[in-house]
Amino acid sequence: MTAVLALLSAAFLVLPANADPLPFDDCPAATFCLYSGADGTGERRDFTDRQSLESYDPAWDGKALSAKNNTALWACVYGDPQYGGVLQTVKPANKDAYEAGAVRSHKLVPARARCFTGYERCPDNRVCTFTGPNGRGPMTVHLPKTDAATQNYGNSYGAAAAPKSVWNRTRKHVCFYPEPTFTGSWTDPADSRKYGAYVVLRGDSTTIPEPFVRTVQSHELVNGTAECQ
Repeated sequence: MTAVLALLSAAFLVLPANADPLPFDDCPAATFCLYSGADGTGERRDFTDRQSLESYDPAWDGKALSAKNNTALWACVYGDPQYGGVLQTVKPANKDAYEAGAVRSHKLVPARARCFTGYERCPDNRVCTFTGPNGRGPMTVHLPKTDAATQNYGNSYGAAAAPKSVWNRTRKHVCFYPEPTFTGSWTDPADSRKYGAYVVLRGDSTTIPEPFVRTVQSHELVNGTAECQ
């Protein structure tokens, strides 16, 4: 009996007094955790399951090398601010690793499909245009105003801001034009048909197709599509 007790005591003595926590184990519940080091090491930054950030402060912009999604939601991680760039998704309760510069914005959503869009950022009763497809990338919120020259109830913004997608959250239809003066037309190279306006109906969100994408420079709000110029 004495020999058996001695062996058991020796076995216990070899165990460390305070074992180091496993990687990512320090991530709190209902939290999305970013780490400055690989495998859950380095400095940690926490985001609750209700927090989504379109950009980080300079100290963390592109600095995260690993993450733990300790929430019941999907984590959508983007390579550019404002939900732009390369998209990576993290299942609930999963971990992930990243190259330097790969994490520049994130959001938490109930279904993975919502990672591929960013339309939800658009406020009610506004027309919102986006530099990327499906409402992703930098967003411009248009406050409708009457143009002094044309008296059109809309906005003129020029080629530099020509969008790839749009959400019309107003109660009017939107007519988009290729000229900043609410005029112009497009020719479809597939069938040579001419179009005087690209229309987005009230409440609709869409990725703008060819030949209109990245060419619209103004829009107006109308009660009926026959009112388009």
